[in-house]
Amino acid sequence: MKLILRTLLCILGVLLSNMIAHAQLSTPQVLSSNMVLQQGQKIPVWGTAEPNESILISFGKQRVKVRANASGRWMAELKPMAANKNPQQMSIKGKKTSIVYDNIVVGEVWLCSGQSNMVYKMKLPGNYALPAKGENLAALELRKPANEMIRVFVVRRDDKPVSWKVADGESLAEVSAVGYFFGKALQEQLDVPVGIITAAVNGSRIETWTSKEAYEHSPVFGPQLKEGEGKMDGMIPGGRYETMVLPLIPFAIKGCLWYQGESNCMIRDRQYAEKYQVLVDSWREAFNVPGAPFYSVLLAPHLYSNRMSKDRPPVTAEELPIFHQQQIKARSMIPNTDFVVVSDLVDKLRDIHPSYKWKVGERLARVALAKDYGLAEVVWSGPCADKAEVVADSIVVSFGHVADGLKTNNKGRLDWFEIAGKDGVFRPALADIRGRNKVVVYHPEIVQPVQVRFGWHETAMPNLVNSEGLPAIPFSRVSLSER
Repeated sequence: MKLILRTLLCILGVLLSNMIAHAQLSTPQVLSSNMVLQQGQKIPVWGTAEPNESILISFGKQRVKVRANASGRWMAELKPMAANKNPQQMSIKGKKTSIVYDNIVVGEVWLCSGQSNMVYKMKLPGNYALPAKGENLAALELRKPANEMIRVFVVRRDDKPVSWKVADGESLAEVSAVGYFFGKALQEQLDVPVGIITAAVNGSRIETWTSKEAYEHSPVFGPQLKEGEGKMDGMIPGGRYETMVLPLIPFAIKGCLWYQGESNCMIRDRQYAEKYQVLVDSWREAFNVPGAPFYSVLLAPHLYSNRMSKDRPPVTAEELPIFHQQQIKARSMIPNTDFVVVSDLVDKLRDIHPSYKWKVGERLARVALAKDYGLAEVVWSGPCADKAEVVADSIVVSFGHVADGLKTNNKGRLDWFEIAGKDGVFRPALADIRGRNKVVVYHPEIVQPVQVRFGWHETAMPNLVNSEGLPAIPFSRVSLSER
């Protein structure tokens, strides 16, 4: 009897402790000391307290009072602020307890998400290859002194507590290398504090980063979800969204970087563009940032055709360029999105993780600096085919985004161009740069060419770049005209 009584008392004690803990004033982990608040936007501050408890939030000269609802939840908004490097304090006072967060700055905040190439950490795990050319710049960054102007937050998959940290050798170890070098480039150009949030998982598909509700409300995928009994292409959606994105909402952010697609390429996804649109639209709505920029990475060359699995159909060497077209299509479908090309950053085609993440981050930063921060002089894209015309027995392709002109990155002859005659059979072509922005493509055995394509293979690492060294965008077709 005494044992039963002691057990009941222990259970009651635990329940009371949980109730008290739940009633205590608290905020989510993404609100902490060392955080960066997004400049130029209203700043949500939220958490839990006792039901109907009055809360006072103080930051700088701002004072905001709110009252928790009957469930103990509360949220306030600070007015938009200009960037500020000077550390400030935020206090959140309830009836009985207070929370104080120190060393807070105001600047730019970006969320970095996706799969393993976004996970790719500053401190490289032993099973990842070092870059074959030059030094490992990520390792060099880890040896530098702390940088108070860059702050980092890493969303964990387990229940261990996390908080914002000043960038230093220890805190950067788990941070996305792409995200960090993006933030570093922004900080150096803009001279404002930058906050980088990493929320990424190895091998994850896009479906798991999108809420089930978003798919249910999609006219494209709602019916598919019903037919699939709650699954999208065999996967229950929303898992990573629920555990790694939802806890961040509605933290104020500027935009998102997205490095994902390898796992969807492997399942021969022909609706990736539409899935990406659902993700972007739903995240913008959830974070309350309509039109927030989303910048992604066109998947790097890799031997996808060598990745055999009994759980998915085999892929051919054309699967990657077909998937590239999905990624390119998404840009035309979704406003304020873009991508960078990394076809020149691969050491080994069997390695799905290109080593030079500092270059990936720097290229993404070029896009943001030009499009979101008004630095019009920044060259942010590689050559992009605008039009093509048949001239005698050749096809002349005109390119935009050439900066000061087209060139090759290895001083060799242009490669990875193909043309086809009326039979529709593509053949490797000869190609020469003409003038500042044109490429003449031809084949000695094709006297009436009708089609041209570029980079159409999973191993394609074309040498065509602009004067800034940014690689050309692959294409499968370009509108043809005759002279």
